[in-house]
Formats: sequence, C-alpha cells, structure tokens
Amino acid sequence: MPHSADRRMSYIGATYIGNFMDKNLIFEVFDEINRYLAENDLPTRFVYLGKLEVGPGYLINIPVEGGQVKGYPLEAVIEALYARLLQEGQGETGFQMRRIFGLTTFPLVSRNHYFHIYEKFLGFQQDILGMKIMVLSMKPFESPNKELMKARIFKGVLHELGHSFDLEHCPNECVMNPPADMGEWDRRPLSYCPSCMRKLQSALLSELTFGGPSNSKNGEQGR
Repeated sequence: MPHSADRRMSYIGATYIGNFMDKNLIFEVFDEINRYLAENDLPTRFVYLGKLEVGPGYLINIPVEGGQVKGYPLEAVIEALYARLLQEGQGETGFQMRRIFGLTTFPLVSRNHYFHIYEKFLGFQQDILGMKIMVLSMKPFESPNKELMKARIFKGVLHELGHSFDLEHCPNECVMNPPADMGEWDRRPLSYCPSCMRKLQSALLSELTFGGPSNSKNGEQGR
C-alpha cells in the first residue's frame, strides 16, 4: 500500500464491510493488486482504510431455497461508503480520492427489489457528484482454499476497477469478460487483455491530465 501521496497517481480507498475472520486476506488482495498495477505502469493505487462499520440494524433476512441468509441493503452500503470517501477527503492524509471500493462479506440486496447478487458474480457501482462508489460481495467467491478465494476476489476487483474507468465487457481472455459460472471465472486470467490494458492506461492518463473521473454525472449500474 502507498504511504505517501503522489500527485501523478489516482488513489482509491479500499475497505470492507461485515464479519470476516481472515482480515489479512483482504489486505493481501489489495496489496497484490497494487503490485500488479505497479508492474504494468498503471498510475492508480488502492489505499487500505481498514474496516467500515455499517450498523447491524441494517441487516435484513433474504429468503433463499432451503432457508434464509442475511444481507445488507445495497443503499445502506453505498451511503456508508460515500460518507467514508467524503471523510477521507476532509482529512490530512494527502491522498486525493475520488473513488472508494468496498468488499462485503454479505450478499447485497436492494430495498426496492432483489438482485440475486448473492448467487452471481456481480459488483455494483454508483456515481455521486463525480465520485465513484464500488461494491463487491465476497459471498460468491468463498472457498476453503485461501489462494483460490484470493484469486477470485482479485479478478472481481480488477473487473470493477476497469468499469470505473469506463471499460466495457470484453470477449477476450480477460478479467473484463464476465463468466457464466464460477468454473469459467476460475479459468479467467488474473489480468486485463492487451486491448483493455491500453484502454485503461489511456483513461488513467486522461483523468490525471484533465482531472476527475471521466463520468461525473449521477448514475448507477450493476455489473
């Protein structure tokens, strides 16, 4: 993780929400992603912010086949992440952040309708006044094999990161190619394809040159 601000970098807050015993796994994922970004000369880095508290009163029961699971309403997670991003902007860390990425141990649902995100490999993004809020549930990626789980989350984070810089889905061997099932996701490379890499480098250069995320209007999208 970076320890001092570099104005030639785009910084992204990294946090997690929920109960997770192996907190080192989350730190390791973002640390490995930062190494990947550095190795590929991509001027963006994640800054680990620790755990984000969302009150247990927000948890709701979700009916599923064979019983119920608990989950956070997506709106509550988005609101908490946005508040944390604003808080970081008012601090004295020196990091100018316009993006925040939240991993959650719970499935995500909406107060308005149920997305079935708990059984798919989807993240969610929302633009609020030029700031980009990204959320990814770790629930679909759970595995007793720690390295396999880390690889799945790693690819999920890269996928959402790409979308935040306006990358679309890709038909190549690439993390931007959405899977039909978990087996397909496990076969995806831990990287962008050359085409997506060039697009990401161009988007980052443009943002650092002209300032601010490329899409500053309010909006939301599930991925």
